[in-house]
Amino acid sequence: MSIQARALTYKRQKEQSAAIRLLHADHAPVLLAVLAEHFPRGAEARPAEQLYQLMAEDFAVLRDTFELPRTPQAYCNEWVKAGWLVRKSGTKTTGETLEPSEQALTALQMMDSVSAPRSAVTASRVASISNALQALARDTDPDIDSRLRHLEAERRRIDAEMAQVERGEFELPSPAAVRERVGDILGQASAIPGDFARVRHELEMLNSQLRRQLLDPDGSRGDVLDEIFAGVDLIGESDAGRSFNGFYSLVVDPERGAWLDTWIGQVLERTDEETMSPEERAKFRTLFRDMEDAGYEVNRMMMRLARNLRNYVASEQFAEDRRMIELLRDTRKLAADAAEREELAATHKMKTPLQRIGMQITSVSQIKLADPGAEVITSTVEAFEPGEGDPDALYQAVRESEIDLEELMAAVKETVEGTGGASIGEVLERHPATQGLGSVVGLVYLALRHGLRQEGHEKVRFEEEDGSIRLAAIPRWYFDDAAVEDMQ
Repeated sequence: MSIQARALTYKRQKEQSAAIRLLHADHAPVLLAVLAEHFPRGAEARPAEQLYQLMAEDFAVLRDTFELPRTPQAYCNEWVKAGWLVRKSGTKTTGETLEPSEQALTALQMMDSVSAPRSAVTASRVASISNALQALARDTDPDIDSRLRHLEAERRRIDAEMAQVERGEFELPSPAAVRERVGDILGQASAIPGDFARVRHELEMLNSQLRRQLLDPDGSRGDVLDEIFAGVDLIGESDAGRSFNGFYSLVVDPERGAWLDTWIGQVLERTDEETMSPEERAKFRTLFRDMEDAGYEVNRMMMRLARNLRNYVASEQFAEDRRMIELLRDTRKLAADAAEREELAATHKMKTPLQRIGMQITSVSQIKLADPGAEVITSTVEAFEPGEGDPDALYQAVRESEIDLEELMAAVKETVEGTGGASIGEVLERHPATQGLGSVVGLVYLALRHGLRQEGHEKVRFEEEDGSIRLAAIPRWYFDDAAVEDMQ
């Protein structure tokens, strides 16, 4: 690439990058401070009204140093238009939400690297790179004899190291080396919130692209429909979806998580405040917990997009949208043909009658008064008596839905291991229903197959996607160790 091509490329990126525009903005220090203060875990949505109130309190302090003549809501509207904040509709409980965009988190990370630079020329960084290269060379080696030689050499090295440890011949890393390694770990983890925001943006763009393909009569609509009806998760099977699923499966793995908590606890126990600052210790302690929480939100969004896409295809709205697009395309084509033939003029009388849509203006004498007595209910209201559901219908509903049974089985296992046994309501108390009614239905399905029926009923509480709280009365079922083993 020539010097001119590079310069033009950087010029285009400077003009198009929202992160670079943010750093050049007049209120960049204020916006970056708001992001760092109120979004410590990256792209985590907050109710807009709550953010406005927090910013109003911040502005009362910042106005002594910065000129902020407008309201927090006005600034947020401006930052949304600039691509630094993302506004979403939210739920009935939260209302409209705001969260940082991928570019805003990138700018914040750039400023953090300037204020607290971390050197990349460290022994731990070189060791990490060399270990990664060694593992890559080993894993891509197709020769059996060569792989065996590498494994035997690794075994001899481990045996020699074990012999040295048995003789007490080992050396602990110095405080400087520990600080170096901790800095590398936290430095790599600091880029993850921005990656989560990028993945969420890519998944939302993919969802919009798939919907456009479904409605495009000239595109690959048939292939997309066939894959959706065949049960293919187009969101999860995308490049961004597969990459995130691989990452998320490691983060939420119970065995790996237990080891990570043990290792973090050991490191914190063996280091003092001179080696790790209180801020570093706090970040180190919640390192993977924050990753798990942020990953859960992305995973929930991905499952919701896939479920909504499949429901949209099976709905009447999809057929109506397709028909509307076809009518619009035909209308535009007829209008273009008529314009080319010069058949249209301002005084052209059309043969097709136009039907007015809207309120009809009629005489007052034609208005009929509403009779309030006509809406009075005179019959007796019958109380609803809940009955027993049909197990076969429940099995069919589970098969046709996208209930995350693996998540529910893991919740049952964790609850039983912690309490010795649990009912469906007790499982939901420790693990709230992430899919609303779907989670309750999934637990009843698991209970019918693996649980023990007990006398009576119990009430369960769960939250729907719109934020509404629901109560349901279900038969009382019990999970024990045998039920957990039967699920495996």
